[in-house]
Amino acid sequence: MQWLKKVFNPKNFIRILLNPNLVVVHFKYAISRILHDFLFIFYRKHKFNIVFIAGLPMSATTKIKNMLGKVPGYFTRYTPMPYDVAVNQDISQSAFRYVPSWSYTLFKTHLNPWEKNINLIKQNNVKKVIVSYRDLRDVVVARYNRLIKFPKKKYEPYYAEYHNMKKEDAINHCIEVVGKNYPKWIYGWFKVSQSNIGFVHFCRFEDLVSDPKSEFIKMINFYNIELDDKKIDQIVKETEGKKDMETNVNEALILPWAHSSNFRSGKIGSWKDEFSLSNIDNFKKIAGSDLIKLNYEKDLNW
Repeated sequence: MQWLKKVFNPKNFIRILLNPNLVVVHFKYAISRILHDFLFIFYRKHKFNIVFIAGLPMSATTKIKNMLGKVPGYFTRYTPMPYDVAVNQDISQSAFRYVPSWSYTLFKTHLNPWEKNINLIKQNNVKKVIVSYRDLRDVVVARYNRLIKFPKKKYEPYYAEYHNMKKEDAINHCIEVVGKNYPKWIYGWFKVSQSNIGFVHFCRFEDLVSDPKSEFIKMINFYNIELDDKKIDQIVKETEGKKDMETNVNEALILPWAHSSNFRSGKIGSWKDEFSLSNIDNFKKIAGSDLIKLNYEKDLNW
């Protein structure tokens, strides 16, 4: 198994042994993966073998993964991919190489909606995709807080710069990065949805936070998953708040490019407490029209 080969690579093995948290996380993941593949080998209750999530970064992708990952039979697989592919939010064939054809598998990604990516996932039995997105102003704040909070990693080139900037300037830089790139990602998935009827289900962060049960029901209906009310309520309760953060920490320990917590408090409209007047003006210039197109604002008078 490629995952085991990666773990027992001398460099990774030493890193794991020196970190008790890594030992525990990898051990739990290995045991749960083995048990799942054994226990569910004859489990044939669901229509779709693969549940595939493609979320805009910091749009509750982990929460969605946690909810759907508690559906009996489905298992989240951390499949290795080339570093540059994963960091650029693309996908490669290696992501599917060790996924048993008989199993129920859940993928959590931030996949770009480029034609090559869509063709590849379709070729690998992905029949439907859940796409999440969020008010881009709150994405800016979440991105800023992530860069300030977490240690420098080579795929976060702005970490050191942000610590030496005034908060207002750092947020303005985040606005440029988010405003110039993330709307294209959302519109790209809109285009995929329009040309592939029934292939994409959109979930807005704000709707998921406000009414998680209703949004969860929409997601399982999209995949034709049958659960009784008691099980639905149980899953919603078990995936509240900080439980999502704990799962993200474990994921970050396994995948070197993962972030340990993007779902912080689930607060909607946090930009109102963080944006200065300069930030507001800058956002309006760069991506104000996108808020209107995405139905987050009716005009620029906010």
